[in-house]
Amino acid sequence: MADILTTLAPLIERINETMTALIARDEEVVARIGDYSFSGGGKRLRPLMFCLVSEALGRQVTDEVLETSTAFEFLHMATLLHDDIIDGAEVRRGREATHLVYGVPETVLAGDYLLAKAAGIGADTGHISCVRILSAIVGSMSLGELVQLEARHRADLSEDEYFRIIYRKTAALMEGSAHSAAVLAGVDEALAGAALEYGCKLGLAFQIMDDILDYQSDEETFGKPVGHDLIEGKITLPFIRARGFLRDGDREALRKLADGSFDPADWPEVMRLVTLGRGVASARRTAEELAAEAAGALSVFPPSSARDQLADLAIYMVARDR
Repeated sequence: MADILTTLAPLIERINETMTALIARDEEVVARIGDYSFSGGGKRLRPLMFCLVSEALGRQVTDEVLETSTAFEFLHMATLLHDDIIDGAEVRRGREATHLVYGVPETVLAGDYLLAKAAGIGADTGHISCVRILSAIVGSMSLGELVQLEARHRADLSEDEYFRIIYRKTAALMEGSAHSAAVLAGVDEALAGAALEYGCKLGLAFQIMDDILDYQSDEETFGKPVGHDLIEGKITLPFIRARGFLRDGDREALRKLADGSFDPADWPEVMRLVTLGRGVASARRTAEELAAEAAGALSVFPPSSARDQLADLAIYMVARDR
Protein backbone atom coordinates (compact mmCIF):
# COMPACT_ATOMS: atom_id res chain seq x y z
CA MET A 1 0.00 0.00 0.00
CA ALA A 2 3.00 2.30 -0.26
CA ASP A 3 1.48 3.20 -3.64
CA ILE A 4 -1.18 5.37 -1.97
CA LEU A 5 1.50 7.47 -0.26
CA THR A 6 3.36 7.80 -3.55
CA THR A 7 0.14 8.88 -5.28
CA LEU A 8 -0.57 11.42 -2.56
CA ALA A 9 3.03 12.69 -2.32
CA PRO A 10 2.34 15.91 -4.32
CA LEU A 11 -0.58 16.78 -2.02
CA ILE A 12 1.48 15.96 1.09
CA GLU A 13 4.21 18.25 -0.24
CA ARG A 14 1.68 21.08 -0.71
CA ILE A 15 0.51 20.56 2.88
CA ASN A 16 4.11 20.62 4.13
CA GLU A 17 4.84 23.81 2.21
CA THR A 18 1.75 25.46 3.66
CA MET A 19 2.69 24.43 7.20
CA THR A 20 6.26 25.64 6.72
CA ALA A 21 5.01 29.04 5.53
CA LEU A 22 2.60 29.36 8.46
CA ILE A 23 5.20 28.38 11.04
CA ALA A 24 7.73 30.78 9.52
CA ARG A 25 5.38 33.69 10.33
CA ASP A 26 5.58 32.98 14.06
CA GLU A 27 7.92 34.47 16.66
CA GLU A 28 11.38 32.98 16.37
CA VAL A 29 11.15 30.80 19.51
CA VAL A 30 7.81 29.30 18.46
CA ALA A 31 8.98 28.84 14.87
CA ARG A 32 12.13 27.08 16.06
CA ILE A 33 10.30 24.62 18.35
CA GLY A 34 7.44 24.13 15.90
CA ASP A 35 9.82 23.53 13.02
CA TYR A 36 11.75 20.92 15.01
CA SER A 37 8.56 19.01 15.74
CA PHE A 38 7.21 19.45 12.22
CA SER A 39 10.45 18.45 10.46
CA GLY A 40 10.58 15.14 12.34
CA GLY A 41 8.25 13.70 9.72
CA GLY A 42 4.73 12.39 9.89
CA LYS A 43 2.14 11.20 7.40
CA ARG A 44 -0.03 14.38 7.59
CA LEU A 45 -3.06 12.08 7.73
CA ARG A 46 -5.38 14.66 9.30
CA PRO A 47 -4.84 17.45 6.75
CA LEU A 48 -4.75 14.81 4.00
CA MET A 49 -8.20 13.61 5.04
CA PHE A 50 -9.49 17.17 5.12
CA CYS A 51 -8.21 17.87 1.59
CA LEU A 52 -9.39 14.58 0.11
CA VAL A 53 -12.86 14.81 1.66
CA SER A 54 -13.09 18.40 0.39
CA GLU A 55 -12.16 17.30 -3.13
CA ALA A 56 -14.43 14.25 -3.04
CA LEU A 57 -17.35 16.53 -2.14
CA GLY A 58 -16.72 19.00 -4.95
CA ARG A 59 -14.44 21.58 -3.33
CA GLN A 60 -11.13 22.20 -5.07
CA VAL A 61 -7.97 21.99 -2.95
CA THR A 62 -7.12 25.68 -3.11
CA ASP A 63 -4.60 27.55 -0.96
CA GLU A 64 -7.49 28.39 1.37
CA VAL A 65 -8.43 24.71 1.78
CA LEU A 66 -4.78 23.78 2.36
CA GLU A 67 -4.43 26.43 5.06
CA THR A 68 -7.58 25.27 6.84
CA SER A 69 -6.36 21.66 6.68
CA THR A 70 -3.24 22.54 8.67
CA ALA A 71 -5.35 23.37 11.73
CA PHE A 72 -5.81 19.65 12.29
CA GLU A 73 -2.09 18.95 12.03
CA PHE A 74 -1.27 21.79 14.42
CA LEU A 75 -3.72 20.28 16.91
CA HIS A 76 -2.01 16.92 16.46
CA MET A 77 1.45 18.45 16.90
CA ALA A 78 0.34 20.22 20.08
CA THR A 79 -0.91 16.98 21.61
CA LEU A 80 2.34 15.19 20.73
CA LEU A 81 4.37 17.91 22.45
CA HIS A 82 2.21 17.72 25.57
CA ASP A 83 1.85 13.92 25.60
CA ASP A 84 5.60 13.34 25.38
CA ILE A 85 6.09 15.46 28.49
CA ILE A 86 3.26 13.71 30.36
CA ASP A 87 4.60 10.27 29.37
CA GLY A 88 8.25 11.13 29.98
CA ALA A 89 9.01 10.06 26.39
CA GLU A 90 12.59 10.36 25.22
CA VAL A 91 12.13 9.53 21.52
CA ARG A 92 9.62 10.76 18.95
CA ARG A 93 9.78 9.76 15.28
CA GLY A 94 13.25 8.33 15.70
CA ARG A 95 14.90 11.32 17.35
CA GLU A 96 15.12 13.10 20.68
CA ALA A 97 11.77 14.34 21.98
CA THR A 98 11.22 18.09 21.68
CA HIS A 99 11.05 18.78 25.42
CA LEU A 100 14.52 17.26 25.89
CA VAL A 101 15.92 19.60 23.23
CA TYR A 102 14.18 22.86 24.13
CA GLY A 103 13.02 22.33 27.72
CA VAL A 104 9.71 21.44 29.32
CA PRO A 105 8.32 24.97 29.94
CA GLU A 106 9.15 26.07 26.40
CA THR A 107 7.59 22.94 24.87
CA VAL A 108 4.40 23.23 26.94
CA LEU A 109 3.95 26.83 25.85
CA ALA A 110 4.75 26.00 22.21
CA GLY A 111 2.05 23.33 22.34
CA ASP A 112 -0.40 25.84 23.81
CA TYR A 113 0.48 28.26 21.03
CA LEU A 114 -0.20 25.63 18.37
CA LEU A 115 -3.64 24.99 19.92
CA ALA A 116 -4.37 28.71 19.66
CA LYS A 117 -3.01 28.76 16.11
CA ALA A 118 -5.40 25.97 15.09
CA ALA A 119 -8.31 27.84 16.67
CA GLY A 120 -7.36 30.98 14.76
CA ILE A 121 -7.25 29.10 11.46
CA GLY A 122 -10.70 27.72 12.22
CA ALA A 123 -12.02 31.21 12.97
CA ASP A 124 -10.58 32.46 9.67
CA THR A 125 -13.02 30.19 7.81
CA GLY A 126 -15.87 32.40 9.03
CA HIS A 127 -17.91 29.30 9.92
CA ILE A 128 -18.90 28.97 13.57
CA SER A 129 -19.53 25.24 12.96
CA CYS A 130 -15.83 24.74 12.20
CA VAL A 131 -14.84 26.59 15.39
CA ARG A 132 -17.24 24.43 17.38
CA ILE A 133 -15.76 21.24 15.90
CA LEU A 134 -12.20 22.36 16.72
CA SER A 135 -13.25 23.29 20.25
CA ALA A 136 -14.91 19.90 20.75
CA ILE A 137 -11.76 18.14 19.50
CA VAL A 138 -9.54 19.92 22.03
CA GLY A 139 -11.95 19.10 24.85
CA SER A 140 -12.21 15.46 23.76
CA MET A 141 -8.44 14.96 23.48
CA SER A 142 -7.81 16.58 26.87
CA LEU A 143 -10.48 14.44 28.52
CA GLY A 144 -9.11 11.33 26.84
CA GLU A 145 -5.64 12.02 28.24
CA LEU A 146 -7.03 12.61 31.74
CA VAL A 147 -9.05 9.39 31.67
CA GLN A 148 -6.06 7.45 30.33
CA LEU A 149 -3.85 8.81 33.10
CA GLU A 150 -6.43 7.74 35.67
CA ALA A 151 -6.52 4.25 34.14
CA ARG A 152 -2.75 3.69 34.22
CA HIS A 153 -1.65 0.19 35.25
CA ARG A 154 -5.26 -0.98 35.49
CA ALA A 155 -4.83 -4.50 34.17
CA ASP A 156 -8.62 -4.98 34.38
CA LEU A 157 -9.39 -2.09 32.01
CA SER A 158 -12.50 -3.03 30.02
CA GLU A 159 -12.75 -2.99 26.25
CA ASP A 160 -15.50 -0.35 26.42
CA GLU A 161 -13.24 1.90 28.50
CA TYR A 162 -10.40 1.36 26.04
CA PHE A 163 -12.55 2.38 23.08
CA ARG A 164 -13.78 5.49 24.87
CA ILE A 165 -10.16 6.51 25.51
CA ILE A 166 -8.96 5.97 21.94
CA TYR A 167 -12.01 7.73 20.52
CA ARG A 168 -11.25 10.81 22.59
CA LYS A 169 -7.47 10.77 22.14
CA THR A 170 -7.23 9.84 18.45
CA ALA A 171 -10.46 9.25 16.55
CA ALA A 172 -12.13 12.54 17.54
CA LEU A 173 -9.42 14.51 15.70
CA MET A 174 -9.70 12.45 12.49
CA GLU A 175 -13.49 12.53 12.74
CA GLY A 176 -13.40 16.31 13.15
CA SER A 177 -11.06 16.76 10.20
CA ALA A 178 -13.30 14.80 7.82
CA HIS A 179 -16.51 16.31 9.22
CA SER A 180 -15.21 19.90 8.99
CA ALA A 181 -14.27 19.36 5.36
CA ALA A 182 -17.81 18.18 4.59
CA VAL A 183 -19.44 21.04 6.51
CA LEU A 184 -17.27 23.64 4.77
CA ALA A 185 -18.09 22.02 1.41
CA GLY A 186 -21.75 22.80 2.12
CA VAL A 187 -23.08 19.28 1.59
CA ASP A 188 -26.25 17.76 3.04
CA GLU A 189 -26.50 15.88 6.33
CA ALA A 190 -26.20 12.45 4.73
CA LEU A 191 -22.84 13.26 3.15
CA ALA A 192 -21.60 15.13 6.24
CA GLY A 193 -22.60 12.15 8.40
CA ALA A 194 -20.77 9.76 6.08
CA ALA A 195 -17.62 11.90 6.31
CA LEU A 196 -17.91 11.90 10.11
CA GLU A 197 -18.31 8.10 10.20
CA TYR A 198 -15.34 7.65 7.87
CA GLY A 199 -13.08 9.80 10.05
CA CYS A 200 -14.21 8.22 13.32
CA LYS A 201 -13.79 4.60 12.22
CA LEU A 202 -10.53 5.32 10.47
CA GLY A 203 -9.25 7.00 13.64
CA LEU A 204 -10.17 3.98 15.76
CA ALA A 205 -8.50 1.60 13.28
CA PHE A 206 -5.40 3.81 13.20
CA GLN A 207 -5.00 3.80 17.00
CA ILE A 208 -5.57 0.07 17.30
CA MET A 209 -2.82 -0.46 14.70
CA ASP A 210 -0.51 1.84 16.67
CA ASP A 211 -1.20 -0.28 19.74
CA ILE A 212 -0.51 -3.46 17.77
CA LEU A 213 2.78 -2.07 16.45
CA ASP A 214 3.87 -1.45 20.04
CA TYR A 215 3.84 -5.25 20.35
CA GLN A 216 5.12 -6.15 16.89
CA SER A 217 7.41 -3.51 15.42
CA ASP A 218 10.91 -2.37 16.36
CA GLU A 219 12.14 1.04 17.50
CA GLU A 220 13.97 1.86 14.24
CA THR A 221 10.85 1.22 12.15
CA PHE A 222 8.24 2.52 14.60
CA GLY A 223 10.14 5.70 15.53
CA LYS A 224 9.71 5.17 19.28
CA PRO A 225 10.49 2.34 21.73
CA VAL A 226 8.22 -0.71 21.45
CA GLY A 227 6.69 -2.01 24.66
CA HIS A 228 6.51 1.57 25.84
CA ASP A 229 2.74 1.51 26.33
CA LEU A 230 3.00 -0.94 29.23
CA ILE A 231 5.96 0.95 30.69
CA GLU A 232 3.68 4.01 30.71
CA GLY A 233 0.89 1.91 32.22
CA LYS A 234 -1.32 1.92 29.12
CA ILE A 235 -3.52 -1.15 28.71
CA THR A 236 -4.39 -1.57 25.03
CA LEU A 237 -6.51 -3.86 22.87
CA PRO A 238 -3.94 -6.66 22.23
CA PHE A 239 -3.53 -7.02 26.00
CA ILE A 240 -7.28 -6.88 26.66
CA ARG A 241 -8.10 -9.47 23.99
CA ALA A 242 -5.32 -11.82 25.20
CA ARG A 243 -6.51 -11.44 28.79
CA GLY A 244 -9.98 -12.54 27.73
CA PHE A 245 -8.74 -15.58 25.80
CA LEU A 246 -6.16 -17.00 28.22
CA ARG A 247 -6.94 -19.67 30.79
CA ASP A 248 -7.10 -18.70 34.48
CA GLY A 249 -3.43 -19.25 35.39
CA ASP A 250 -2.00 -17.47 32.36
CA ARG A 251 -4.63 -14.72 32.62
CA GLU A 252 -3.65 -14.02 36.21
CA ALA A 253 0.05 -14.05 35.29
CA LEU A 254 -0.58 -11.48 32.55
CA ARG A 255 -2.57 -9.27 34.92
CA LYS A 256 0.17 -9.36 37.55
CA LEU A 257 2.79 -8.36 35.00
CA ALA A 258 0.89 -5.16 34.12
CA ASP A 259 -0.87 -4.33 37.38
CA GLY A 260 1.14 -1.74 39.28
CA SER A 261 4.68 -0.87 38.23
CA PHE A 262 5.67 -2.71 35.04
CA ASP A 263 9.24 -4.01 34.86
CA PRO A 264 10.64 -3.79 31.28
CA ALA A 265 12.57 -7.00 32.01
CA ASP A 266 9.19 -8.78 31.95
CA TRP A 267 8.48 -7.73 28.36
CA PRO A 268 9.41 -11.13 26.79
CA GLU A 269 6.96 -12.88 29.14
CA VAL A 270 4.25 -10.33 28.32
CA MET A 271 4.87 -10.96 24.62
CA ARG A 272 4.65 -14.73 25.15
CA LEU A 273 1.33 -14.45 26.97
CA VAL A 274 -0.17 -11.93 24.54
CA THR A 275 0.84 -14.18 21.64
CA LEU A 276 -0.56 -17.24 23.43
CA GLY A 277 -3.80 -15.33 24.00
CA ARG A 278 -3.99 -14.32 20.30
CA GLY A 279 -4.26 -10.70 21.38
CA VAL A 280 -2.52 -9.16 18.38
CA ALA A 281 -4.40 -11.28 15.82
CA SER A 282 -7.75 -10.47 17.42
CA ALA A 283 -6.99 -6.74 17.64
CA ARG A 284 -5.84 -6.71 14.01
CA ARG A 285 -9.14 -8.24 12.87
CA THR A 286 -11.00 -5.45 14.65
CA ALA A 287 -8.79 -2.80 13.05
CA GLU A 288 -9.40 -4.33 9.62
CA GLU A 289 -13.17 -4.42 10.21
CA LEU A 290 -13.21 -0.76 11.26
CA ALA A 291 -11.12 0.25 8.23
CA ALA A 292 -13.52 -1.63 5.96
CA GLU A 293 -16.49 0.12 7.60
CA ALA A 294 -14.75 3.46 7.12
CA ALA A 295 -14.28 2.75 3.41
CA GLY A 296 -17.89 1.56 3.20
CA ALA A 297 -19.15 4.86 4.59
CA LEU A 298 -17.80 6.52 1.43
CA SER A 299 -20.35 4.70 -0.76
CA VAL A 300 -22.69 7.71 -0.62
CA PHE A 301 -19.96 10.02 -1.96
CA PRO A 302 -20.09 10.67 -5.71
CA PRO A 303 -17.53 8.55 -7.62
CA SER A 304 -14.15 10.29 -7.93
CA SER A 305 -10.43 9.65 -7.66
CA ALA A 306 -10.45 11.44 -4.29
CA ARG A 307 -13.07 9.02 -2.97
CA ASP A 308 -10.94 6.10 -4.17
CA GLN A 309 -7.89 7.58 -2.47
CA LEU A 310 -9.80 7.90 0.81
CA ALA A 311 -10.74 4.22 0.55
CA ASP A 312 -7.12 3.29 -0.21
CA LEU A 313 -6.03 5.33 2.80
CA ALA A 314 -8.29 3.20 5.00
CA ILE A 315 -6.63 0.03 3.70
CA TYR A 316 -3.17 1.55 4.23
CA MET A 317 -4.00 2.26 7.88
CA VAL A 318 -4.12 -1.43 8.71
CA ALA A 319 -1.30 -2.50 6.35
CA ARG A 320 1.38 -0.10 7.64
CA ASP A 321 4.42 -0.99 9.76
CA ARG A 322 4.97 2.43 11.36
